[in-house]
Amino acid sequence: MARGFIGYAADYLVLACEPAGMYCNQMVNLSSTPFKRTPAQKLFRFIAGIVIVGLIIWGLVAIPYDILREERARLYGEEVTSGLVLTVRTEDAGEYPGANLIIEYKYVDPDGYARRTEARLPDSLWKQYRPGTRLKVILVRGRPDMARIPDEVEPGFQVWLRELMN
Repeated sequence: MARGFIGYAADYLVLACEPAGMYCNQMVNLSSTPFKRTPAQKLFRFIAGIVIVGLIIWGLVAIPYDILREERARLYGEEVTSGLVLTVRTEDAGEYPGANLIIEYKYVDPDGYARRTEARLPDSLWKQYRPGTRLKVILVRGRPDMARIPDEVEPGFQVWLRELMN
């Protein structure tokens, strides 16, 4: 009687395990039909899949892409120019405690355009930045619309990323 490939393969597995002292009484599935899962296993796999996909989507949504783009532009270098404080005001900062001071300042970029922007600063610097005061402005090379001042309060992730890249 002729035996098929699966029969020879099963005999080989039994012979290969026995001399090595291995216990080969476990079931070996050599057929083309997959194992049947119980309904509890199916439910667990489905719920685990939903949770994993949800965590991946949540992680991708939580990435601050605007900060990543800004810091990637800063890798090309920064230029220093001077600016002039125009107005000073206070505004409640829930995200940054102790940084309620907001200044509006004007600076001239390397192309000669005057630009205006705002910066959030720690409350302790209110005497240093009065209207009419000159200040140091750091521009991104090639992107003069991205400006910051040395004392500006920034998100912790941005500061960490800048230190990591430098």
